[in-house]
Amino acid sequence: MTIPTVYVTSNLTATFACESCGKSYTKNVSKFIEHKARVRLKYKCTCGHISSVILERRRIIRKEVQLKGELIQNRKQYPGVVTDISPNGIRFKTLKKTSIKVGNTAEVKFTLDNPSRSEVRRHIRIRQTYSEYSFGCEFEDTKHFDDLGKYFLFYF
Repeated sequence: MTIPTVYVTSNLTATFACESCGKSYTKNVSKFIEHKARVRLKYKCTCGHISSVILERRRIIRKEVQLKGELIQNRKQYPGVVTDISPNGIRFKTLKKTSIKVGNTAEVKFTLDNPSRSEVRRHIRIRQTYSEYSFGCEFEDTKHFDDLGKYFLFYF
C-alpha cells in the first residue's frame, strides 16, 4: 500500500482527504516545515477513519530520472547518474567515492532522456551530502532557456 502525498500550500496549510468518507479539511502544517527528515502524519477524520500521509514541502516537485552524467570539480571528473531533477536542482550519485563537501561548487554534465538526447552543462552548488557518493545540488542559475527548459515544459 502506498501512502498518499499531501502538498503544502504557500500559506503553509495542507488539505487532507478521508479515504473512507471523502470529506476533506485544511490544517495549518507550519510546525512541520523546518523538519529535516521526511514528514509522515496520521490524522483522524470525523467519521473515525485513521489515515497516514506524506507531507511534501518542496516548492517545486522533483522528477525521478536515470540520466547518465558526470560531476566535475577541480579538474577531477566523477562519472555517475542524475537520479532526480527539478528546475532548481538535481540529486547526483557518483560511481566512485568523492571528497565533495556542502557549499562546494562544481559543474555537472548529463544527457537528457528526450528524443534528441540533449547534453546539459550547468554550474551547481552542493546543498546536501547523503553519502560520499550522493549529493543534493542546486543550479547556480535557474533560468533555463535551452533544451533543459524545454525538457521541464514537455517531459516533466
